[in-house]
Amino acid sequence: MNYTLMGLRGLLALSVVIYHIYISAVIEGYIPEIPKENFLYMINEAGPISVNLFFVISGYLITQSLLNKKSFREFAVNRLLRIYPVFITIHLIIFAVGPVIGYKWMDGIGPGQYAFHFLSNALLLPGMFPLPIAQIVAWSLSYELFFYIIAGLAWLIYRSSKLPGVRKGILYVVVAAATMIIIYYRRDFSFFAVGVAAYFSQAQIKSHWKPVKAFYFNGVILLAAIYLSYYTLKVPIWAALVLSFLLFIPILMEYGLLSRFLRTSVMRYLGRISFSLYMWHTMVMFPLKIAVPKFAAMIGTNAVSFGIYALLSLALSVLISHLSYHYIEFRFTAYLKSKMERGSLSRKSQGNVDGSTEST
Repeated sequence: MNYTLMGLRGLLALSVVIYHIYISAVIEGYIPEIPKENFLYMINEAGPISVNLFFVISGYLITQSLLNKKSFREFAVNRLLRIYPVFITIHLIIFAVGPVIGYKWMDGIGPGQYAFHFLSNALLLPGMFPLPIAQIVAWSLSYELFFYIIAGLAWLIYRSSKLPGVRKGILYVVVAAATMIIIYYRRDFSFFAVGVAAYFSQAQIKSHWKPVKAFYFNGVILLAAIYLSYYTLKVPIWAALVLSFLLFIPILMEYGLLSRFLRTSVMRYLGRISFSLYMWHTMVMFPLKIAVPKFAAMIGTNAVSFGIYALLSLALSVLISHLSYHYIEFRFTAYLKSKMERGSLSRKSQGNVDGSTEST
């Protein structure tokens, strides 16, 4: 297991939480916005950068997962069980409570609109499509879903032994064209390709790369360079793609100061709960944004209110994510997998019995 990669997921999830704490605190008036002349202004880039690097990780891991799976069904079930238990839990909470409390665009919607938005959000369409989104962070899951479809189609074409070479070539072109269309309208989708490229080039990288002291700070330097590219360039996509690939080299090799930090127990723990942390933190922050102003009225200082808001947001997000990981991602998902496996074995057993009966 690559513990550096696990820790990177933890760092990215934590960065998204900090980004949203800052943005919401500015909106709520707890703190003033950091001026662009201040280097701390780069906190505004923490969210976009972190999500794009999550896409790179997905590109790498999904490619690895597909090539290790025996069937597309196995891959699809694995992906659904990875995403949907936590997502659907939050989805049901929002659509149960949202219309009652007038949450965002749910205030006053009719039954038809409710049903449409319930279904469109359940299918992870907002994000790739300009539709109202219930879970703020779920737009990235829409990108993930479309990448799974594109990657899965490419894998099916590759694995098919019945398709002649010409048809395979045509289908590859169709998949490539669909990918380019998606990238044209959703350019951040291109970060998945960085992860795919990292996976297929890792053998070459590992055969030529040597752990020398001159490379010890590479990870830190490259991560800083990514932030600078977003901060200084109006269209940073080309620079960010190259830098993201280069950043992945010390991550894959698990070498350097950044790798050492990411392999600490704290970062690895955050990496384990990273998906739940990413999904739950805005849910945790929503009631806090309502409650903290009441404390602020008694305290009379925005600075203290911000401190309370930030600490509670972070601490409660980690706590809820810890529980979500253990009870939803781990136990509930394991339960679903066991039920599905028993059902599959039962069907196979019944098929064998029917086959034996027919043969007799």
